[in-house]
Amino acid sequence: MEFSHPMTNLSTTVQSKVSVCDHPLLRHYLTILRDCETSVEIFRMAMKRVSQLVLIEASRDLPLSPRNVKTPITETVGQTLSPDVPLLIVPILRAGLVMGEEAAQLLPTARVCHLGLYRDEETYLPVTYYNKLPDTLSYEKAQIFVTDPMLATGGSAVAAIDLLKKQGVPGENIRFACVIAAPEGIENLVKHHPDIYIFTGVVDERLNENAYIVPGLGDAGDRMFGTLKH
Repeated sequence: MEFSHPMTNLSTTVQSKVSVCDHPLLRHYLTILRDCETSVEIFRMAMKRVSQLVLIEASRDLPLSPRNVKTPITETVGQTLSPDVPLLIVPILRAGLVMGEEAAQLLPTARVCHLGLYRDEETYLPVTYYNKLPDTLSYEKAQIFVTDPMLATGGSAVAAIDLLKKQGVPGENIRFACVIAAPEGIENLVKHHPDIYIFTGVVDERLNENAYIVPGLGDAGDRMFGTLKH
């Protein structure tokens, strides 16, 4: 029996907002993440590796400025990230912490501002319990990276971007970076925020009746921090 790829079930408009990072190393580490026998230590390591690959893709179009440098041989003109463009990393607690840490390694000049959102297990709706978005940032110029390993229903992602837009961030300046996305989450996020871009390691098949991604990798936060209930 043949199954269509999840991306083909999305409209052309929605597909244009999604970038899937296709790399052999990503597939390798993603398989380690999916394996229920993977230890907490190895799971965390694999999550970092996949996050790096996705975030490199998500930062591909950051603005650059010329800079004169002197090498051991001669003078030349290089390029560095523009100092006039604020960079903001917004990890969604708590699963987004590892991705946020990797983003901070790649973008050491960026500010890291956490958002605490969790999914109500009965309604599946997001609840905000922590918000450290600064009031002193030039949001209209900022380039924003929202990180959360799983884009399932999309509720937390929508809520996080709602908060950013209230601060004045243009949607086209927002990148949502995740490891695994469900088609339902992509559709929901693009429906509410058609001007943002989604970067992911893979688009999985669907959500199950409990709103978990299939095949997915289970609860990313619990597996990363060793809090699975047995």
